[in-house]
Amino acid sequence: MRESIAKKIASLPPLPKTLHEFDAAYNDENVTIDKIAAILEQDPMIVANILKRVNSPFYGLAKKVDSLRHAVSILGLSEVRAIVLENSIKKLLNIDVEPYGVNAEKFARISQLQSFLMQKWYKSIDPAKAGFLSLAALLQESGKILIADEVIKDDMTMQFRSDLELSNDVAAVERSFVGVSAAEVTAKIFEHWGMDETLTQAIRYSDAYVNAPEEIRELSTALHIVKRAVPINKPLAETSRTIAKNIAQKEGYDIKNLEDALEAIAHL
Repeated sequence: MRESIAKKIASLPPLPKTLHEFDAAYNDENVTIDKIAAILEQDPMIVANILKRVNSPFYGLAKKVDSLRHAVSILGLSEVRAIVLENSIKKLLNIDVEPYGVNAEKFARISQLQSFLMQKWYKSIDPAKAGFLSLAALLQESGKILIADEVIKDDMTMQFRSDLELSNDVAAVERSFVGVSAAEVTAKIFEHWGMDETLTQAIRYSDAYVNAPEEIRELSTALHIVKRAVPINKPLAETSRTIAKNIAQKEGYDIKNLEDALEAIAHL
């Protein structure tokens, strides 16, 4: 890994107080929705993102939800935790992903699509793993923020974007410019913050799942398939979907489950 990227990671501030308070409440089996809401209300941006998520087409609610407490009860604590983590991490990383040809809003949208796809897909395969993998899919592209910063610093934005437009392998383009993929950078960031080791390792190997330790290979493989279906440069394009399905078939998955999940999120 480039020394400049390693230094940026080492200098990142700690995760915010809101996240630590939320995690403490999340692990309390007697916690109430009122307690959760009181913690979340300390950060209006998190509240806005929770309400935005619950009112998205993915949930298909007939009536708009305006209450934070109602939103938390619909989404569940695991989904809310994912939103809190995503918001906290991206705020600390100062999003500018111009070299990838997207703005911060589009970047967040792609992360959410990867998460939604994983949730839909894995509920039909192993519901016990669906929540964990949905969270990992939501966060796995975080390292792109630091890679984009390096590309901008090197004055290679136009070349990087041009190579991405011609490529079906985003990780290969990242490695050709900065020597590492976003998955490896994300894992290093999460190590710095002392985040869950299984989450960190599953993401670390998601661009090289064939090299993953046996105990996390399924997790890394699933993350890889989802990111190939919804890559930042060609999200849900026919080519991307075909690549993802081919990898899934090669790895022994039932293609029908993935096809159904892809169809379910195609118009979100």
